[in-house]
Amino acid sequence: VLGRAFAESPAYLAALSHLAGPRRDAALERVKSGFVEAAVRYHEAESIWVGQQLAGLSLVLAPGQYPPTLRAEAWQASGCATTGARGIASFIRFRAHNAKHHVTEPHYYLFVLGVDPAFQGRGLGRALLAKLHERVDARQVSAYLETDTTRNVRLYESVGYSVLTDGGVAGLPGLRFWTMRRPVTPI
Repeated sequence: VLGRAFAESPAYLAALSHLAGPRRDAALERVKSGFVEAAVRYHEAESIWVGQQLAGLSLVLAPGQYPPTLRAEAWQASGCATTGARGIASFIRFRAHNAKHHVTEPHYYLFVLGVDPAFQGRGLGRALLAKLHERVDARQVSAYLETDTTRNVRLYESVGYSVLTDGGVAGLPGLRFWTMRRPVTPI
């Protein structure tokens, strides 16, 4: 599901630009599988289904879980490590960029949110966000994320996030990345 959801993501197209077609798709699936495995083992994974079909996922680090432990990070990196030297270098650049801009206050970190393209436009991403925001609001902390498309910026702004940073990633020309934060919402 996440491989299909991120197949046209500018960040993954840049990171895997040395691969094409089915090889890139397979590499992206391995990357996302590592992320899912880390979330299931060490963080939080939320799914949304349409009938009997998995339609979307969110992977979240709860307050105090960022930066991830070495074990969690090893699982996250397991799929990235299969993408070759250029892919690994790109993922290291992403990690450095994200770490530099990451908020330091207690927060939920929405690491990944993806909906299968066959189910996009039905409000499933918003439903996953609503489930996350229930936990965020109950804990009275903020939420934080990164995104690489203006369409996603508009979605996140519509549910209370504000842009913190907007810029490029060193070593990946033409790629634009936003960091966003949803402040604590009083009960």
